[in-house]
Amino acid sequence: MTDTPKTEQADKEWADLQRDLDTLGDQLGSLREHTAALGDTMIANLEARYQDVRNKSLSYRNATEAQFEAIRQMALEQAAATQSTLTETAMKSAEMAKETTRQAWERAEPLRQGAQEVGKGFVRAWSELAASFGKAATKIQSTEKPGEEGHKPG
Repeated sequence: MTDTPKTEQADKEWADLQRDLDTLGDQLGSLREHTAALGDTMIANLEARYQDVRNKSLSYRNATEAQFEAIRQMALEQAAATQSTLTETAMKSAEMAKETTRQAWERAEPLRQGAQEVGKGFVRAWSELAASFGKAATKIQSTEKPGEEGHKPG
C-alpha cells in the first residue's frame, strides 16, 4: 500500500500517541516508588486504567486497519467487475456493429446489382449511339458527291 500524506500524518499521530502512552506507563511505574504517600489502591487503579486505555487504543487501530483493508479489497473487486463488464460490453458492441454492417451490405446488394446493370446499359446505349453516329456520318459522306459542297436546293 502506498503512503499518502494523510496516511503518513495518521502514522505520525499514532506514533506520538504510542510515545505518550509509553511515557505515561513509565511515569506510573515511577509512582510505584511513592506508594507509601499515594497508596497502593490509587496506583493500582491508575495502572489498570492505563492498561485499559492502551488496550482499547490498540484494538481501535487494529479494527480500523481491518476496515480499511476490507474497503480496499471491496474497491479492487468492484474495479475488476467494472472492467469485466466494460470489456464484455465492448465485445458485444463490436459484434453488433459487425452484424449491422453485414446486414447493410446484404441489403445494399440489389442496389449494387442495379447500379451495375445501369452502368452496362449506359455502355450499350453509348455504343449504339456511337454506332448510329458512325452510320449517319457514313451515309452523309456517301450521299455527298465529290466536289459538291453540302446540299443545294434544286
